[in-house]
Amino acid sequence: MFTTLGFWGYLGIVVALAVMVWVLYLCLGFLSPKKRAKETKGCVMVVEDESDVRENIRVKLEGAGYDVIETENGDKAIEAMGSSENSFDVDVIITDIPKKKGLEAITYFKKNYPSISLIGLTGVPHFETGNTGPTKIAILGGGKGGSALLSLFSHMPGIEIVGITDKDPDAPALKHANELRIPVVHDAMSLIASEGTDLIVDVTGDSHMQQLIAEHRGLGTEVLGGASAKLLWNVVQHEAEMETHLHQNESLASLVSHGMLVNYLIKPLEDENLLASVTHAMEQREIHRL
Repeated sequence: MFTTLGFWGYLGIVVALAVMVWVLYLCLGFLSPKKRAKETKGCVMVVEDESDVRENIRVKLEGAGYDVIETENGDKAIEAMGSSENSFDVDVIITDIPKKKGLEAITYFKKNYPSISLIGLTGVPHFETGNTGPTKIAILGGGKGGSALLSLFSHMPGIEIVGITDKDPDAPALKHANELRIPVVHDAMSLIASEGTDLIVDVTGDSHMQQLIAEHRGLGTEVLGGASAKLLWNVVQHEAEMETHLHQNESLASLVSHGMLVNYLIKPLEDENLLASVTHAMEQREIHRL
C-alpha cells in the first residue's frame, strides 16, 4: 500500500512516460512518408525525358498540393517505385509516349500497376531541318494577316521570327508577339534593313511599303526564291509530321475510351488541363480503391 506522497510520485512517473510515448508516436508519424502523403492531395510520378517539361509539371503540381516524383524514362520509374523500403504510394503516373517504343510504357504500367491511374503525355513532333540554321523571317503588318503568320511560324521548327512591326502600336499581332517574346520593332525601316534576315513577309497591303522594301532590304534578303522554297518545304514536312502526330493522338484517344488511360495531354501543357486531368485521375484512383 502506497503512502499519499508515494502514490502521487508513482502516478507522475506513469503520466510522464505516457506523454513521452505519445510524443514519440507523433514524431514517428510525421516522419513517415505515408503520413506525409496523407497530408497532400496524392502522389504523382512524372516520366518525361525533357527536364524542362518535368520541372514545369512538378512546379505546377506541387503548387496545387501534390507530391511529385520525377524520372527520365520508364526503366528509372520502375527502379524508383521499388528502390525504397517504404515504397512510394503512387496514385497517378504521367508518362511520355516514347517515339521509338510507342505505347509500350502505357501497356507495361497498366499490366503491372493496374490500380494506378495513367495519363499519357505527347507533344508536337520535331523534325530535322539540317545544319543550315533556321530561316529568319521578318513580318511587316500586325493585322489579321500578321497574326495568322505569327501563329503559324512561331510553332514551326526551323523558323525564327526576328521581328514584327506595324504602324499601329495597338495592332493585335504586336500584343501576341509580346506574349511569345518575339521582338516588336516600331521602326519598320530598321527591320527591313536588318542584316541576316532571310525573308521579309509583307502583309501590310501598302504599295509604298513594297517600294521601301525594294530600296532598303538587306543583301540576300528575299521577299515572299531560295528562302521561300525552303519555307514551303518546311511547311510540307511539318504537315506530314502533324498527320503522324494526329494518328498517335487517335491511338491515345482509343486507349482512353478502352480504359487504359484516364486522359492524355499534349505538350506544351496548359496549367488548367494538367490540373484537371490529375484531379480526374485521382478520382478514378479512389474509385478503384473502393
